[in-house]
Amino acid sequence: MPSTFLFQATFVNWGLEHAWWLAAGVSSIITWIYIGRRMVSERHQQQLGLVMSLIPVVVWATANVHMFTAPEPIRFDMVLPFHICYFLNLLMPVMLWRRSYFLFEISYFMVMAGCIQALLTPDIPQSFPQILNIRYFIVHIGLAQSILYAIWVFGFRPSWRSLGKSLLWSNVYFVFVAGLNVVLDTNFMYLCRKPPTPTLLDLFGDWPWYILGGEVLALALFTVVMLPFALRKPQVKA
Repeated sequence: MPSTFLFQATFVNWGLEHAWWLAAGVSSIITWIYIGRRMVSERHQQQLGLVMSLIPVVVWATANVHMFTAPEPIRFDMVLPFHICYFLNLLMPVMLWRRSYFLFEISYFMVMAGCIQALLTPDIPQSFPQILNIRYFIVHIGLAQSILYAIWVFGFRPSWRSLGKSLLWSNVYFVFVAGLNVVLDTNFMYLCRKPPTPTLLDLFGDWPWYILGGEVLALALFTVVMLPFALRKPQVKA
């Protein structure tokens, strides 16, 4: 019989639950940014940003502890933070606490182009209140929240140079994760096979063509999310 921990119910993309999570995410983002912008002290803005960004980290860690206590065998790809969104999740508290423009500029494109897509086309079979469902949405909403907080509260802006840095570092991470997949027999960043749910990668065929197509897609999406800032100069220099 399927595990009650992992498979009590099935999540349906663009169902009522999905709409609820997206609405909750938008409400949360607006609330945190509103509070942050009302703070006069930059130190208090950083402290608020730290608290905000630590919540998804705690949820991620709590889910991992839960999985270690469950009867199912532990899978590396379920507990290690090497899917790009879970890795970035651990960087957001550092970015906001240190007010790091470097971490912002390499994270902005990955979050706005990749993690937003993950919210719109979730690769999550479990339904609420499963811990993996909660982890997935809290982490991905938290990523968008942290990046938008840096934009609207700190005044950070990406540049075309930032786009190049983000592409470079995402490919460095790509190589690192490809090695991990070979050693651990995992599928981080979907380098070995596509997600089971429909995504834009389906446009590019099977492995390895969808990986090459994904590089082109990343460049296109990075460019799209740069357009709102294309005519502005970044307020903070690297």
